[in-house]
Amino acid sequence: MRECEHKQSMCHCIDWEKDDLADKIHHVISNFEFTGFELNYTTLEPEKGRLLCKVGRCRTCGKRLCIGEDLSDESALDDLLADIFRRAFRMWNVDGACLPDGTDTFTDLFLSLFHEPDREYVGEWLKRLAEDARLGMSGEDV
Repeated sequence: MRECEHKQSMCHCIDWEKDDLADKIHHVISNFEFTGFELNYTTLEPEKGRLLCKVGRCRTCGKRLCIGEDLSDESALDDLLADIFRRAFRMWNVDGACLPDGTDTFTDLFLSLFHEPDREYVGEWLKRLAEDARLGMSGEDV
């Protein structure tokens, strides 16, 4: 995992540079209020530096808390989207977090991660995923 790039607005309840890892984890677990996700990427093509962050605010000071995960640099597009979907769902579902304002479903939340020009493709990918799941549940051959 890499350091959060938004240090200027980070929670200041503990010293993120010097405090013990156990203290950092305890603070996040005790004070994290989910507000959404951020997907840092430039293109859906293979690239270095992609990061998926579960973003929230500290219940104590009100400033940003972030839990980030690096994404593969070389994944094929379908594999990348599946990885982002799995990670976002796992990170969201772990504590029964509510959906952020402006989203009615996890699908809306997932689509909101992507740049506007990429959303049509990602939406079509989600439709194919749902269709594959529907076919698999009905026992039909694909």
